[in-house]
Amino acid sequence: MKEYLSDMRGLCRRRSAAVVLMVGLMAAACSGGGGSGGDADVALTQGESVLQFEGAGKLRMGGTLAMPDRAGGGPVGAVVIVPSLARNDRNGYIDVIPGDPVYQDLSKAITGAGLAAFRYDRRSMGTSKLEPGQELSFEDMVTDAHEALLFVSQRSGIDASNLALVGHDLGGIVAMRVAASDDKVKSLVLLSTPGRPLVEVMAANFEASFGPQSAEAFRSTISTLLATGALPERSAIRPEHQTVLPVGQDALLRAQFTLDPPAEIVKVKAPVLVVSGTQSPLVNATDGDRLKAALPSAQTFNADTTATLQKVIPAVPQAFDPNDHRAHGGGRPPDTATRDQAAVDQVATFLRTRLAGPRQ
Repeated sequence: MKEYLSDMRGLCRRRSAAVVLMVGLMAAACSGGGGSGGDADVALTQGESVLQFEGAGKLRMGGTLAMPDRAGGGPVGAVVIVPSLARNDRNGYIDVIPGDPVYQDLSKAITGAGLAAFRYDRRSMGTSKLEPGQELSFEDMVTDAHEALLFVSQRSGIDASNLALVGHDLGGIVAMRVAASDDKVKSLVLLSTPGRPLVEVMAANFEASFGPQSAEAFRSTISTLLATGALPERSAIRPEHQTVLPVGQDALLRAQFTLDPPAEIVKVKAPVLVVSGTQSPLVNATDGDRLKAALPSAQTFNADTTATLQKVIPAVPQAFDPNDHRAHGGGRPPDTATRDQAAVDQVATFLRTRLAGPRQ
């Protein structure tokens, strides 16, 4: 999960799932590439359609709309899946082998529940390409999610009065912002969303892997970032921290480390389901408990899974090697790890009971 950052591009290509789940901070340093689907705006039919919409700053963003079987022919409720800020396209994480299509699997479960599902490439990934030199912004990502919601609500066959969001990881806080500002959002699912300040989530992981001195050093580095708006000199940042504190992204990092999840969730008026993977080394049931304490009306569901609802297969312990990500965070999930269908179905059931199905 942590290693000296000598070649960011090369690192991004070989990063393991343990690193991908570092709450998205590598997103800024690994922009571009990946993706699925084409650029055409295909007419909506039953099944999946490849579409484009305008995000913040009129950025052309790519997504896929999946429609359920509309036996009655009437409009259906729709769910927008808000991705994490890590390196993922519309289907899920792309920096693991053979990939982790968590959003595609969620989409299938949602359509199986009689609802439409829209998933999109977060900005700088897939077909949502940034111009050279264009920086990532947390506020832009919030705008992107809101524009995705508005876009879906205007599609033929969608019941604009029945909309929901599923936010993953820091995408959950993005989704909270949208839900708090738009009463068209009738329900919200938070999947592996931090309930603690991000610095505490990451410091706890550094302490488990490198000891208390590493955790305190990380807190000190982030304190400098928040106080001055800039990270310390690179030489003053511990090697294990440099991976998650990419060069030239101080503004985005500061925005993320300033987030206060409990303060965000209390602004949400729609019903909320908080789903936590208890086997995640980062965001886990502790975070779900914090969010529940802030919003007692929220429902919680703890799955014995990773942060992407994968069943856990014990990994073979490996000695720490700074050039091998598989040695970090307990090792990456084996390629044979499967999604916990019961946990996925829990999300779909929550959404189905709060959004109307096909209207005659």
